[in-house]
Amino acid sequence: MKRTRSSSRSNAATKSSQQAPSRQANRAWLGGALALGATLPLLAGAVTTYATGQDAGLASLLAPTSDFSKLEQGEDKPGGAATSRGSTDTANAFSLSSGNMGFRKELNFKIGNSVFRRLWVSAPSSTDASDGLGPLFNSRGCQSCHLKDGRGHPPLSSDVPDRTGSMLIRLSVPPKTDAEKALLASGKVSSIPDPVYGGQLQDFAIQGFESEGKTKITYEEKPVTLADGETVSLRAPTYEIVDLGYGPMHPDIMLSPRVRRR
Repeated sequence: MKRTRSSSRSNAATKSSQQAPSRQANRAWLGGALALGATLPLLAGAVTTYATGQDAGLASLLAPTSDFSKLEQGEDKPGGAATSRGSTDTANAFSLSSGNMGFRKELNFKIGNSVFRRLWVSAPSSTDASDGLGPLFNSRGCQSCHLKDGRGHPPLSSDVPDRTGSMLIRLSVPPKTDAEKALLASGKVSSIPDPVYGGQLQDFAIQGFESEGKTKITYEEKPVTLADGETVSLRAPTYEIVDLGYGPMHPDIMLSPRVRRR
């Protein structure tokens, strides 16, 4: 009988110790649920306020401007963190380094920029670090084509010579053979070059050589009526290669004017 009573007391103590943590867990869960219920209205209000503010900010950003004398919102850094630290209102904006470029990489940028601005000369020359130009070429330096490290432009007028060289003429001919057609279809080349003048007209040459030719551009003014009734005048260019230095071009030659990009 004593053993039986002792065993019963032991079982009751075990059950009591197992129920105690379970009651504490239930109380903690109930407290957490009450706290969450109390904060839900605040969270919902915060989300609604954020969404309303976000929509208002987006509408303000997309709204058309009425004042063109100053930068719009977001235009102060058109390149994001890479926007140059110099003023954006300058002709040299594309010649400046990225705003997020570190000091060590800035040295590489300045060295590369000096090469980009260098004017090359024909060899042999006392300036052996800048020789090797020609015998045929389009320009003496990168900067001459990519004006101010930006875009080039076509000649302004057929009556005004343009020596900037910021526009070039790509040359190509239609594929004639199955091999040429297969080469184009493979994507290894984008065009078939002229058999004599190659894929690009080079309109300058060093002393003692003839350039490949010159580009002659004529413009025809064409009036165009816009949707609001205003009439504007657009220029339709016609391109011609003259003063060929190495014989006639292919009879089916195709010309593709290109303006240097940034």
